[in-house]
Amino acid sequence: MLHYIKKSYISGQSAKLYLYSAHEKPVKYAKEVEAILKRISVKFQQQEQTYRSLHAAARSLLSSKGRVFLLFLLFYKVLTNFLFVPALQLIWALTLRFAPIQYLNNKTASRTFASPAIIGCIVVLAVLAAFWSLYEVAAMLQLLTRVRHGEPLRVGAVFRDAFCSLVRVFLPQNLPLLLYGAALIPLTNFFLAANHLTQFAVPEYLWGLLKARAANRLLFALAVLFVLALLLDGLVVLPKFLLERKSFGCAFAESLRVLRGRAGQLLALSLRWMLTAAVRTGLMLLCGALLFYCVILGVGFASTAALLALSRAALLIELPFLCMLMDCAMTAAQSTLTEALYEVTRQSDAAQPIICSASPAPHREQTVLAGMMACAALVTCGVAAVYLLFPQTQPLQSVLGLSDPVITYHRGYSSRAPENTMVAFETALEHGSPRIELDVQMTADGVAVVTHDTSLRRCTGCNANIYDLPYVQVQQLDAGRWFHRQFTGSYIPTLEEVLALCKGKAELNIEIKPSTFTPTLEAETVRLIHAYDYGADCVVTSQSYETLCKVKELDPDITTGYILALGVGTYYDLPAADFFSVESTFITAGMVQQIHLRGKTISAWTINRQQDAEKLLQLGVDDLITDKPEIIAPLLARDKALDNRLLWLRDQIQELLAAPDAEETMEVEETIEDAIEDPEEVLDEA
Repeated sequence: MLHYIKKSYISGQSAKLYLYSAHEKPVKYAKEVEAILKRISVKFQQQEQTYRSLHAAARSLLSSKGRVFLLFLLFYKVLTNFLFVPALQLIWALTLRFAPIQYLNNKTASRTFASPAIIGCIVVLAVLAAFWSLYEVAAMLQLLTRVRHGEPLRVGAVFRDAFCSLVRVFLPQNLPLLLYGAALIPLTNFFLAANHLTQFAVPEYLWGLLKARAANRLLFALAVLFVLALLLDGLVVLPKFLLERKSFGCAFAESLRVLRGRAGQLLALSLRWMLTAAVRTGLMLLCGALLFYCVILGVGFASTAALLALSRAALLIELPFLCMLMDCAMTAAQSTLTEALYEVTRQSDAAQPIICSASPAPHREQTVLAGMMACAALVTCGVAAVYLLFPQTQPLQSVLGLSDPVITYHRGYSSRAPENTMVAFETALEHGSPRIELDVQMTADGVAVVTHDTSLRRCTGCNANIYDLPYVQVQQLDAGRWFHRQFTGSYIPTLEEVLALCKGKAELNIEIKPSTFTPTLEAETVRLIHAYDYGADCVVTSQSYETLCKVKELDPDITTGYILALGVGTYYDLPAADFFSVESTFITAGMVQQIHLRGKTISAWTINRQQDAEKLLQLGVDDLITDKPEIIAPLLARDKALDNRLLWLRDQIQELLAAPDAEETMEVEETIEDAIEDPEEVLDEA
């Protein structure tokens, strides 16, 4: 019995302890969670206080010199866009000329990395770009330092001191600092860099390879983290190197000491600082752009042509200027953050900066920005006025992007009939083709014939070259059976037959395929064009620039186009090329823009997928060469989406503001009179 009572007592005590511990655990966990949340709250408060302190310090620093700082920054960006970048392009062009490769295309690309001159030029351009990026930061830091110490602001002295502090980067022990300059380019000159990098296209299969392999994605992520680490470390390294004239090794060692235990806090602070600057500036520029488009809509009430011209001129002038202002804002944000953090670390190792007591002055820099945007708007209106007042030539339309895209039937209607045959050209004409592309070669007896391959094997089964056979033999070959038996008996036509068929019905894109065995091909082609008076209704293209030069010598008025699968370098300004025909996967927005700015047009080949056609129309391509025109024609109605939206918005506003029609007014008055004379009848009808 006693044993049972003792056992029961022990069991009861155990139960009490279990209940007590079960009750104690939630309380303990709640206290731990509360402590964690409290620590997080304290860190957020400290981060917020640090951000506000730095922001107040930057505003105080620029309270009296904000306008000077902005003008200085704009001046540097103008130097970058109109002096430094053209200088780099000139160096590249001269290198290609003495390589000797005047431009890179599908024929010369294989020789690119075999040339020491080109490899050396790429290295020099990369070093100069990194140095210029660092020089921008050095100039901004010198300017802010002079403002902080109340020294006079002289442009020459600022640039001189910045250069003297930065030239030490070319010492062997300081060369790694160029990596910081390269990392700054996408941050402080994002739109400028993007504008030039998009002129070089990467084929779709390379992008597919990048997306398909996880290892490539991992390498890309590591590269992004490396750039972020460089930018974060540069906040401390750059001012130590530029202002205190320390070596890169000493500056890097001090940066590690400063960042120890604060890397996460400084990273969050920097990201917030830059994102805030980007959002605020972006909203301000967006408001300015919306205001200008409201003016464009107002002009559109009076003239549709003026509305379209202004909208295109705005894309040509206003948009690049706004992008330059956005780059200015990011550079200003990066410079002020670097200078403020430098003052904090210089005065104390504490996280909180010492705030200057000066009160912020009115934002005079906003007046400068408004004036700059007004000037850009005036220039835009001037370009639109030139378009409206002067003859609307093809080059002027190309510059503004107002020319309508053309659908070119590739080798006739080659998806429904054998290519480069009379039946293919007849089918294209039956479907209303505005332009037909064809290929011209020459037989052994000097007859210009329409065929694509030098070898006759693919289309006729004859294992011989076109220049080895006389036309009598070529005419007997069957060029249609390979496509479908219903086209058996189709032959290879002469250029003269095609000119006679298409005269007055469609334009022609005549591609000359030269050969050392047919030196008179260019002259014979031009002779036939003159014989059928086709000069104004055809263009001559070739993958050989020498061929285009020969055509221009024979007849300077014939429009010539240079065919490229890849284009890099100074080919934009080739005098014998009035337009360019580029393989579609290599066409980019930057390439289209550069070609249009020179008053030339760009054709794309060969587009047989709807998604490719949509992309190229959005890029502003002027001519789409295709085997399947039926998939492109419906898309032309959706081109110029911005113009269509502006026209739709204008029409909607006009409907809202329009007065009622006279007939509706008369009906309303008659109803009122009837109601007054016989209200019961009106009620019955209702």
